[in-house]
Amino acid sequence: MTTNVLLIDDYGGPYLLDTIRCLSYKQAVNIFVVSPEKKAYFNTVPYSRYVSKYQYLKSSEPKEIIQEISALEKKWDIDMILPVKYSNYQFITKYRALFNGSVFPPMPTQSTLATVTNKLLLADFLDNNSFSSPKTKEISADNIQEFKFPILLKPRTDYEENRIKECKSREEYERNISKKGFKADEYVIQEKLNGKDIDISLLAENGEIIAYTIQKGLVREAYSFATGIEFLEDQKLLDETKTIVKKLKWSGIAHLDFIYLKETDSYLLIDFNPRMWSTVIGSLYAGVNFPALMISRAHNKEINFEGYQKTKFYLAKPALQSKSLSVLKTSSWQYILKDPLPEIAKFIGKFKSR
Repeated sequence: MTTNVLLIDDYGGPYLLDTIRCLSYKQAVNIFVVSPEKKAYFNTVPYSRYVSKYQYLKSSEPKEIIQEISALEKKWDIDMILPVKYSNYQFITKYRALFNGSVFPPMPTQSTLATVTNKLLLADFLDNNSFSSPKTKEISADNIQEFKFPILLKPRTDYEENRIKECKSREEYERNISKKGFKADEYVIQEKLNGKDIDISLLAENGEIIAYTIQKGLVREAYSFATGIEFLEDQKLLDETKTIVKKLKWSGIAHLDFIYLKETDSYLLIDFNPRMWSTVIGSLYAGVNFPALMISRAHNKEINFEGYQKTKFYLAKPALQSKSLSVLKTSSWQYILKDPLPEIAKFIGKFKSR
């Protein structure tokens, strides 16, 4: 049986294309994509061989957008809407009552989503429930006195770009917060921890984890996502995550960033990302197809999670830079080569823009 899936695009980027490729892996799906706004850049997603239809919406107001999406649901015989990015979750949780009869995968409540996506609210939740986390405060003359340098200035919600600033001294901190255009109420102060990064990706429903993968970064730029990862088991991290997810009564996908401190043998939660992540295609390679699992749960199908492979995986750019055949074989290139037109179109677009 073929499932007609509707995805909502917004800012482009790799998450959407990788979600599309995951959905199409050994499944009978027709994928439709709508975008509420015309792209200011060259949009390569419509070139994917797996996209049946890509359409820009004419509306700009939320109620009109939902009406237009509802009309397309009927026209294209859509079985379910699959959120990809944080903005999709934010929009749907806020206006879900206006989606008349639309089918969704497990979704968080609006209040829970607000808690995990605001670093101050998340820090309060973790502190109030005795979960380990870095010290996080709003910017003020009093609060900065509680920190030792170096410290991090982080956006309270940071889903559009990486804007983390490390301040090695009080003078550097004062320079940053005094810059023209800097908005103190959009940032927090967070202590900088020296530990090992480790992440867990998961799908949960009503506070119970249905499926997960745990991975550590092998290739990572400063304060950015890992582009090379290794999948591993870590029961202590899993148990900690289960407790957090249960307390939140979380429903939906999420990618949680932790730091492990050897001196205290503890895991500190840094970020709770309620969206697809940069290496979701890596989870597929390891044997867990999160987008496909979301389709199954949207239709109340039981999931028999049997774990994942302990393997390494690399995104396209670091795999090429490695100049290693074995790395290329364990990278996203195997999925790109089956659906090459978006990358070809992207290359041509960059060449023409020069």
